[in-house]
Amino acid sequence: MAVIQVDASARNRTAARKPHGSRVRGLGLGVAASLAALGFGGPAAAQDGGVIPRPPVADMSTSLQALRTWVLATGDNHGRPFVIVDKIDARVAAFDPAGAMLASAPVLLGLAQGDDSPAGIGDRALASIGPEERITPAGRFAGELGENLAGRTVLWVDYDAAISLHPVATAVVSEHRQARLDSPMTTDNRISYGCINVPADFYSVVVLPMFRDAPGVVYVLPETRSLDAQFFHGTAAPADPGRVSASLQGDSPDL
Repeated sequence: MAVIQVDASARNRTAARKPHGSRVRGLGLGVAASLAALGFGGPAAAQDGGVIPRPPVADMSTSLQALRTWVLATGDNHGRPFVIVDKIDARVAAFDPAGAMLASAPVLLGLAQGDDSPAGIGDRALASIGPEERITPAGRFAGELGENLAGRTVLWVDYDAAISLHPVATAVVSEHRQARLDSPMTTDNRISYGCINVPADFYSVVVLPMFRDAPGVVYVLPETRSLDAQFFHGTAAPADPGRVSASLQGDSPDL
């Protein structure tokens, strides 16, 4: 929501659910053409006549590279596109089903450090969620597009905890969210209630086409425990998460 309702719950499970596909599918641009137009995912002409290359894997943090390697070695993504969010590096990287990096971008994350959402937080009033509870949870999630009650399409990450990935929310001017995204520092990227805010062009040109036709996988790296504890303790890939529901809708504000 553009305006936060302080007496509203983070997500209203009783809301009527409706398909989101028609609005998402009406983008009118193919993935390759869209990526090239913004310089993502392959060579594209720059304004000065040069070439904007695909972001190299070497640009990823060590932890992000380690998880990508594990995903591909175990087949954990089950042939689906996936994104990895690095909370320490405040960055997201998008990959095709074969693990080729499509694009990367800075992110804004939950105000508080931590790797687990408080129990039942998705059904609580926003006014009751303290600063120390505004956590972006770590883990492996089935990412699927759906609408919040404001009619905006978001990528649901943890539906029960009302955590989604969406374009940067700029309605509260005093939070300076766009400036935080544009800043080269990572210390100012903690501001949200737990949702993952990404640049608007990254969302529309990379995320929407990736998840438009089927669910994918979202991995969020931990910051208070090790990668081994979060992911590597078992090398066998879990069952395909599939589709969470035919259509997800909830009252998750753009937070």
